[in-house]
Amino acid sequence: MSKDSKQIRRLTVNGRTWAITEVEKQGITQKIKINDEELSIRILREPTDDQPDLVANINGKVLIARREEQRDGSEYLIRLNGRLLKVSLEGREQLSQDAGISETVLGPVVITAPMSGRIVSLKASPNTPVNKGQPLAVLEAMKMENEIASPKTGIVKEVYVKPGALVKAGEQLCLVA
Repeated sequence: MSKDSKQIRRLTVNGRTWAITEVEKQGITQKIKINDEELSIRILREPTDDQPDLVANINGKVLIARREEQRDGSEYLIRLNGRLLKVSLEGREQLSQDAGISETVLGPVVITAPMSGRIVSLKASPNTPVNKGQPLAVLEAMKMENEIASPKTGIVKEVYVKPGALVKAGEQLCLVA
C-alpha cells in the first residue's frame, strides 16, 4: 500500500473517538494504527446469514463481534465478546473495501481455530476441492457449534486434527492451497 493511499478514519465507541490509519496489508492480515498503537488484525471468520458473528484475531486475542442493530448510515450497536457497544466509523464503506473482505486470497492458507474447543466433525479431507465460505470443520466451544469456513477457493492439502480433538485458539486445523 502506498503512503498516498493511507487514510485516517475516525472510530467512535461509546462516545470515545480514535484515529485509525492502515499501515500494511499482507494477504488476510492487516496492520492498522489506532492513535499510535499498531495492531495486527486477521479475520478468522466473516459473518454470514447462518453464522452472523465476525471472529477476528487482534494481536493474538480472539474477539467475537456481532452487529445487533444499525441505527443510521454510520452508527451501529455491536456486541463484542458479549458487551454491547455503540460504534460509528467515518468512511466505513471504504474501510470494508480496503480490508479486503471480498478480495481473493492468494497462496496457501493455514486455517486456525478461532477459539478453544472440541472438533465435532471435519467437512473436508485432504486433496478435496473447496469453495470460499465452504465449511471445513465444526468446532464446539461454550456449548455452541461453530463452522470454520474456507477463506478461499482451493484444495485442502493437509488436515492436522481429527474429530474429537481438543484445540486451543490459534491451533492449526488444515491447509488450503
